[in-house]
This record gives sequence, structure tokens and C-alpha cells, in this order.
Amino acid sequence: MLRFDQGNARFNCRSVAVIIHEKHVLLHRLVGDSFWALPGGKVEFFENSDETLSRELLEELGVESDVKRHLWFVENFFEYSNRRVHEIANYFLVELTEPSQLPLNKVFRGIEADVDLEFKWFPLSEIPETELKPDFLRTGLSDLPVETKYIKVSEIAS
Repeated sequence: MLRFDQGNARFNCRSVAVIIHEKHVLLHRLVGDSFWALPGGKVEFFENSDETLSRELLEELGVESDVKRHLWFVENFFEYSNRRVHEIANYFLVELTEPSQLPLNKVFRGIEADVDLEFKWFPLSEIPETELKPDFLRTGLSDLPVETKYIKVSEIAS
């Protein structure tokens, strides 16, 4: 995976799936985290970013998916687990082959053995009030770009 650590700093290269079904968006979090995020994962060496999502969604949820288009290229600076993180992420609009495989009205666990993730479909109307990272998604998910947009986010105090 494309992740490098140096002291208390980390660099990640991540792919992110925006999956919308019946006016709901699929979010996930590590069990115990206070915030939600879009599903996805770290890009492997010599793996295209869109292929990362097909692999990750199959590993985490056992579902087939189809990447439709690129939405955002995001450079994000944040702190997590006492570590400063510089993350480069490609966000894609993704459709699940069979979205009805995932329960719509309850929290459910992922199937990946070594990662304790929980997933939930959130109504798009509730996203502005949801504890969601990065923050631009609170408005961005209701107004998906027609062309790829470059977004810079920094949650690290200077």
C-alpha cells in the first residue's frame, strides 16, 4: 500500500468511493471513532486508483462495483491517532452491482477480518449535520461536480 511514515507524520495515497443509492450515501468508520467517512482504501503500488475501489469494496463488503467517474482530487492535511497525516485522495462516483445486498436502515459490519469497520447508509438530507470527514463533503455530496475538482483541505492548526 502507498503509505509512508516518518516520526509522527504519515503520507497516504487513498481512493474513495461515493456510493449513492435511494437518496442515501454509504459511509463507514472504525468502530469507536466519533466521525464517519466515505469507504475506500489505500492504493497499492502499480494499481490504478479506480481499480483500488473495486478491490477494497470486494474485500470490505463482498460486493461488486462499477466506477463511473472521477469527482475530486483532494489534498488533505489532518491529525489522527496522534499523527499528522498528508493524504492524497481520488474520489470516484461508484455504483454497486447489487446495492440491496447491504441493509439500508441499520449499521452493519464489514467482512474484512483484520479491520473493524462499521457501515451505514445515511440519507443525503442528513449529511450536513453528520460528523463526516473531510468537512467539504457535508455540502459536496449534495452537489457532485460535473468535472473533476481539485480540493485542498487542512485541519492542522498552523
